[in-house]
Amino acid sequence: MIDSPIAADISVEAYDRITRELRNQPRWRLNSDTDCDYYDGAQTSVEVIQRLKDAGIPPQDSNLIKPTINAVLGIEARSRTDYKITSDDAQQTELAEGLSARIKEVETESRADRAMSDAYSSMIRAGVGWVEVSREFDPLKYPYRVREIHRNEIWWDWTSREPDLSDARYLRRDKWVDRAQAARMFPDQAELIGNSWSGWNNLDVYEGSDTRMARAYEIEQAWGHGQENYLNRSSGMVRLSELWYRHLEDSYVLALPDGKSIEYREDNPYHEAAVSRGLVQVQKSLLPRMRVAIWLGPHKLMDVPSPLPHRDFPYVPFWCFRKDRSRTPYGLIRDMRGPQDQILDLDILLYEVLNSVKVEVDNDALDLSQNTYQEVAHNISSLRSMTVLNSQRRNARGFRVTREHALAAQVFQLIEERKHRIEAVSGVYRAMLGASTQATSGVAINSLVEQGSTVLAEPNDNFRYARRLVGQQLLAFIKHDMLGKQATVVVKQSSKQRTVYFNREVMTDSGPVIENDIETAQVRVVLEDISATPSFRAQQLQALSQMVQEAPPAYQAVLYPAMLELSDVPNRHELADQLRKVGNVDSLDPLMQQVPDHVEQPLEQARQKVQGLQAEQKLSHGRTSWT
Repeated sequence: MIDSPIAADISVEAYDRITRELRNQPRWRLNSDTDCDYYDGAQTSVEVIQRLKDAGIPPQDSNLIKPTINAVLGIEARSRTDYKITSDDAQQTELAEGLSARIKEVETESRADRAMSDAYSSMIRAGVGWVEVSREFDPLKYPYRVREIHRNEIWWDWTSREPDLSDARYLRRDKWVDRAQAARMFPDQAELIGNSWSGWNNLDVYEGSDTRMARAYEIEQAWGHGQENYLNRSSGMVRLSELWYRHLEDSYVLALPDGKSIEYREDNPYHEAAVSRGLVQVQKSLLPRMRVAIWLGPHKLMDVPSPLPHRDFPYVPFWCFRKDRSRTPYGLIRDMRGPQDQILDLDILLYEVLNSVKVEVDNDALDLSQNTYQEVAHNISSLRSMTVLNSQRRNARGFRVTREHALAAQVFQLIEERKHRIEAVSGVYRAMLGASTQATSGVAINSLVEQGSTVLAEPNDNFRYARRLVGQQLLAFIKHDMLGKQATVVVKQSSKQRTVYFNREVMTDSGPVIENDIETAQVRVVLEDISATPSFRAQQLQALSQMVQEAPPAYQAVLYPAMLELSDVPNRHELADQLRKVGNVDSLDPLMQQVPDHVEQPLEQARQKVQGLQAEQKLSHGRTSWT
């Protein structure tokens, strides 16, 4: 980023350099589009279609890639987990629980789970998927918006090496919009948009007093790219390029005693107090700043600082695999295309072999008054044929018809081998598809499933990392909108509910204190370890059922309500509460009553020791308000 600096308020020359860099990137998009065509069953070329037609073979439907990819997508749907907010500070546990409930609501209402599933599908098929995390412009809708963006709309700095593009200088999104809509979006630039659309035929830029229009006309004439790149007059649409770029600015940071650093802000009185008292060290540093500019071809319609509450791009990449040399993305289909092509070719060959016959005939074997050689050759390939032989022929076996059935069996064996090769290169085995396999025992089948999960470890790990990035951006929006405002969130725990208050002022012996202050929250986003999908809850229910059957009666009274809450029975939480009341198991005391006397005393000592350590931890984690 320092080697190729970009200044604030980017110039036309700098934007032209970025455009040229993007145009010279490796040509990977066509290959990704072809991968998606194979998934959609459009892998048959024009030459192959003509070959089928000439051979009289019906169109082939041998797409083995789609069910294989669908199996991978199904694994993601079954193993989906929820967001969870955690904190290393024991005093902010309640705050983290409240934010966890809040981010789960945001994930549901903004349809973030659907957007990330679509991005996962794109990354598995094409190699990369994109998710946009932004605010909703429509005031009547939910305030946050999470949408999947097509890969061909996004262009990024190819020199970036970080998976989250934190070291990228820029990212651009191209979007075609209606010309009238673009003029309404930028009313101050409506005249410029209209002149560029009309080819500057309705304005003499040099006779008027508007030098801005004259400058815009000269910039467009010097632009090295055709107007068809950003003007589509047949459809009445224009292409707007949304450029997010980073530039470096001199700034100051405060080195805190705990080793962390925060940016110094003059409008923060706590920062001023900490500096004046010498509690922190002030260091000068170069910090990256984010800006966004909207371009119509060579015309800059807008250039402002980033309105986002974080320092990242609003577009999160979901990578599958990336080549080591060129860094081009690719998905699982790339290695499956070869076997799929071979299966299609072998299917055609199999039809040709089954329909082919070999005829050996002596020159006097046919009655040429009834049939000709051409007629015999045509009729012999059909299921019903009649051939009139010469009764005066010298050789009784002078007419022989042979079909190559042995060769057909070999071709069929090759087809089956290529089907297994698709499984091998993708790592998705028949056991994962629910199909029959050569494995006879449950352990062997589970081993195949586990092996497939291991092969998919890198894409799934990349997906979890990208999901966390989306969660971090959602958390940044949530915290920004809650700053300085009193708010409440209802936290559900089993069938019980409690209210968590944010930014509420409470009176203590030492004076007023802000309870659960969002501004000082030291929290982060993680993913739950336990999946929240119905299939995984069913597996947990089955495992817990086996435990309940083998447990003593006293333990069963406690485990039965927990087992009921894992089911999908309506009103299961209310029914579980009724079971607890009937069994008088509101706590773990009935279990402690079953513990022998020689074990109960050490357990009580351990419990008191843990409570003491928790109390000490709360006292030792006090924080000053300026952090």
